[in-house]
Amino acid sequence: MIFRPSDTSRSPYSYYLDLLGSWSTNVALASQWFVYFNFDTLKRNGLFNSFEVSLNDFEGENDWQLNADVTRMLVDGRLQHSFENLIGCVFAKEVKLPQESVNASHEGLSYGGYMAPATASTRKQHDSFSLTLLETNASFLDLVIRPWLITVGYNGLVARPKTSFKYVKADYADVVMLAKGGAYSNMVIRKIHRFYNVAPIAMDGESYSYAPDGLKFSNASFVYDRYCVSDKNTGNFIDVY
Repeated sequence: MIFRPSDTSRSPYSYYLDLLGSWSTNVALASQWFVYFNFDTLKRNGLFNSFEVSLNDFEGENDWQLNADVTRMLVDGRLQHSFENLIGCVFAKEVKLPQESVNASHEGLSYGGYMAPATASTRKQHDSFSLTLLETNASFLDLVIRPWLITVGYNGLVARPKTSFKYVKADYADVVMLAKGGAYSNMVIRKIHRFYNVAPIAMDGESYSYAPDGLKFSNASFVYDRYCVSDKNTGNFIDVY
């Protein structure tokens, strides 16, 4: 029997149409995501209020001019998230999540054409994750990320109680992936990558020119102690066969 594409009731095309029409196997949209930083501990410790004093103490100068009101505005929750429409961090344009790999090799006796079976030794150490951040007039990059990174360099990432004024790790950062919830429905969260105890370790330099104006972006890299993945609302939308 010859199947014709128009005859979907009896053709293999119907199987794929069913898959694409099902929420759980519908193609995910790569542009539907946002990032949220939880700065609660660092706010309580006053880290963002004392950047100017700390950096001038570190550097032995009084040239750093960092207004605490501006810093508080940049890390305020209103620029981080909105429960109604899931705006997220307004400065993030792109995120690169860490890869996972296990170190494996063929260990053991070998002779003739025989090859020893593959064995796994260790899990690769966590990669940093990176964000591409938008430059704005009140610069999140230079008024939050840069002084935060320098403070990490001076205070280090040693184990400290969260009440210490030298504690430099944000509680967590969420990379939240969204999906359409159906007709006349809001977007839903399909999965979350959560990184615990986050701190910046690198940021790109910036270059400016007299070329035609455009948006300005820079990359920043972050380390973390551990991470996890949550399916969030997927369990409520997945199709049960």
